[in-house]
Amino acid sequence: MPKLYVIAGEPSGDFLGAGVLRELGDRCDIRGVGGHLMEAAGLVSLFDIRNISVGGLLEVVPHLLKIKRLIAQTVDDIAANRPDVLLTIDSPGFCFRVARLVRKRCPEIKLVHLVAPSVWAWREGRAAKLAKLYDRLFCLFDFEPRYFTKYGLDATFVGHPAVERFEFSEHRGKDTTLVMPGSRTQEIKSLLPIFLEAAKSVAGRLGTTRLVIPTLPHLLPLVKSIAGDDADVIADEEVKMQVYQSARLAIVASGTATLQLALSGCPMVVGYRLSELSYRLVKPLVKVRYISLVNLILNAPVVSELIQSDCTVQKITDVAVSLDEAEQLRQFKRLRERLTPGSTTPSKVIAEGVLRACGNKAREF
Repeated sequence: MPKLYVIAGEPSGDFLGAGVLRELGDRCDIRGVGGHLMEAAGLVSLFDIRNISVGGLLEVVPHLLKIKRLIAQTVDDIAANRPDVLLTIDSPGFCFRVARLVRKRCPEIKLVHLVAPSVWAWREGRAAKLAKLYDRLFCLFDFEPRYFTKYGLDATFVGHPAVERFEFSEHRGKDTTLVMPGSRTQEIKSLLPIFLEAAKSVAGRLGTTRLVIPTLPHLLPLVKSIAGDDADVIADEEVKMQVYQSARLAIVASGTATLQLALSGCPMVVGYRLSELSYRLVKPLVKVRYISLVNLILNAPVVSELIQSDCTVQKITDVAVSLDEAEQLRQFKRLRERLTPGSTTPSKVIAEGVLRACGNKAREF
């Protein structure tokens, strides 16, 4: 039986990895690092990914020594188990460091990465470096492979597994506003108070009566401590998918959640704030006009983006109450078509690719 080692370092990667693990089933001996969704799909994680799920250029600094120790622990575990394939998912800050060390220490292991780094947005030179490090790359968006194939990397568009889990609905309720400040501690502390006040203001003008905050199980205490009694806080994945399909509106941080909402047909306003110093460091390097995945994929301002000083209660409220919901829904349908690889599912395409990378030890589907 082929041996696979899989690493996902944050919630978005955990979601992607869980779909792949479900498709692989018992066709591989699987070890690795993942979150609660991958664990529900059968993985026993080497450690809790909350230890490495840290965002921002400066925000990560206090955690560097701990992350360095976890990188060494992960590499040691991979070397001890000698998998046929190492599949890393997103989280380049952690995954690429592990991959470099594994390449030196265990050169016979095939290295495969899922989720192309955003070289089309900034630091295009990373594509050449990735081509030297990895054997194969799975791309979620159809415009990405060309950035890597020109350097000789086997890069393939596989579609986005979110299309498998989030069903589109045009039948929206009128009573619920979603408040979604992100999945990292610093994002929640920074954005939740603003989003919550904006949601209250929107509720007063639109007549919505219920505020809901979808979050992750380990973040429940933090979210509840900030939200108090002002909103219902939910962490169950099935319940979250239901509210994505039925809510009237979402106020959401830029990230994977914007894609999930769009695939569910939920109108939204996107907001985000970095620390001022992080923002000043990043802004000159960014080459794209948009930060939300919806706008990036469709190359159009489908959803409003309120960034840094524009991310205020008043501006979010003004945009939310004047949304052209019908036009957003029309564009969200186009988005869904762009993220579907054909007659099969993205997770199955990825799982088949992993098995092929394992060589003749793999059992075919």
